[in-house]
Amino acid sequence: MDAVDEFFDGVFAPLDAWLPELTERLVRELRQGRLTGAQLAALVEPDAHRILDAVDRPLYGAGYCASELVVSEGNPLAWWQGPERSLLASSTFGPGQAAIDLVRLEWYRVPEATGERHIAGPFVDYLCSNEITITSSIPVMHDGRFLGVICADVLVASLENALLPRLSGGADVTLVNAGGRVVVSSDAGYETGDRLPAADRRAEGSARSVSSRRYPFSLIARA
Repeated sequence: MDAVDEFFDGVFAPLDAWLPELTERLVRELRQGRLTGAQLAALVEPDAHRILDAVDRPLYGAGYCASELVVSEGNPLAWWQGPERSLLASSTFGPGQAAIDLVRLEWYRVPEATGERHIAGPFVDYLCSNEITITSSIPVMHDGRFLGVICADVLVASLENALLPRLSGGADVTLVNAGGRVVVSSDAGYETGDRLPAADRRAEGSARSVSSRRYPFSLIARA
C-alpha cells in the first residue's frame, strides 16, 4: 500500500505547492471584481503548464475550476490536458438538458461540501479526456469562502503502468476505491469499474487486504 500512498502523495504535492500562490493571486484580482473566463485562463495557464511538465507522475490534465464568486462570465474551468497541453474549451458536455453542470461533478462538489481534498474515480471523463480517469482535487478557500478547486488527472491506463509492477510481487492484486469499485487489478477476472463482491473486499480465505491511511483505497492480494 506504500506504493499507492507514495504515488498519490506525488500527485497532490504540486497542487499543495500551487494552492497558496493561486489563492493569493485570486484574492488580489478579486479586489477589482470578478474575472471573465478568459482572464482566469490567462491567470492559471503558466502554473497549470508547470504542473503538467513535472516528470515524476504521469499527469494527463491539470487546472482550476472557479466558483461563481470568482468568474462572472465565460468558462469557469481553466484546464489544460494531453501531450499538446490543450486548453479545454467548454465547461459543459452534451446538448440542452443533457449538459453536465461542473458543480455537480464529484471532484468539485465533494471538496466544496467537506472543505477537504478528494480523489474521484475511476470514471469515464466525458468532459475532458474520454478516458477512464482518477481526479485528485483540493478546495481553494479564503476567509471561509469557497473559491473552487484545483485538480490533476491521471488516466487509469497510466496508473496501471505505474503501480501494478510495484504491487503484484507474484500475487494477484486488486486496488479498490472506498465504494468497492476496482481501480486497477492484475487479476484477469476484474476490470476497472467492476464492483468487487463484499466477500472479496473482506479478503476471506487466502487473500489479505490493507487500506490506505491517507487515501480512499484498499489493496487486496491473493497468493
